[in-house]
Amino acid sequence: MVYMKQSSIVVIDLGGTKINVGLYRSGKIAYQCIKPFDAQLSVSESIQFILQEINDVKAQDTVAIAIGVPSIVDVEHGIVYNAINIKAWQKVALKKELEQLTQLPVYVNNDVNCFTKGEHSAHSEQGFQNVVGLCLGTGLGAGFVIKDQLYTGTNCCAGELGGVQYLNATFDSYCSGQFFIENFGECGAELAKKANEGDNKAKVAFELFGQHLASAISHLLLIIDPQIIILGGSVAKSYDLFIDSLWLHLQSFPYPNVIKNLIIEQSQQHHSALLGAAQLYLDSQEQQACFAS
Repeated sequence: MVYMKQSSIVVIDLGGTKINVGLYRSGKIAYQCIKPFDAQLSVSESIQFILQEINDVKAQDTVAIAIGVPSIVDVEHGIVYNAINIKAWQKVALKKELEQLTQLPVYVNNDVNCFTKGEHSAHSEQGFQNVVGLCLGTGLGAGFVIKDQLYTGTNCCAGELGGVQYLNATFDSYCSGQFFIENFGECGAELAKKANEGDNKAKVAFELFGQHLASAISHLLLIIDPQIIILGGSVAKSYDLFIDSLWLHLQSFPYPNVIKNLIIEQSQQHHSALLGAAQLYLDSQEQQACFAS
């Protein structure tokens, strides 16, 4: 189907604990709804759940579905591999399954790639060509835009920073919501509330989180050297509680000029992943049209 300005696209951001479903029309998110997602569902149960969410949102003018998932993806065929936070999703032909069920074209990419694409578009007028999107949620993931082009690697594995070995585990354990549960016995939102009320233990939790995140970002700087890093995900809502610690521990980075020129921001966009999913789908359609001609 051909997308036209008066058409809509169902857009989905699927995470390890929640699903965000929206309707994209005329360059904007016309509607969105966030619900819990049970990552313990079987493949068939989770696909039926996603289908129900699609059916609840889609309109008469809906021409496609674009979805971001927390895993590596064969983007051409829409196959999801080895989703760490959705155990049953080891090899899921998501595009094929949903296309059969909805009779609509389906586009699948990594959720952080979608977020990064949406953020890059939002910052395009500021001239940022090299952008990293860093999502601090159930796990830690990064997306890369290099010279205005989304870079995903050969297998869509570029940016799986959470899987990098760090201390006695991986960055996932220290730079995502897992850190607070595993080390302080409470979720980040609960600790943030306590920290904002003056609880010293909670404040220390976020200071330590900032220290660990500085280590993760140091890896990114040595490999990608972006102009700007934009933080998203649930933990990024507590940006003010860890940003000073983050910058403090980045001062030990071996190349001071890199730190001097670096910008780190909390995302100010409400629908980055949804907008990015739609934009990546539209880009793919444009590319197909170019090849066809």
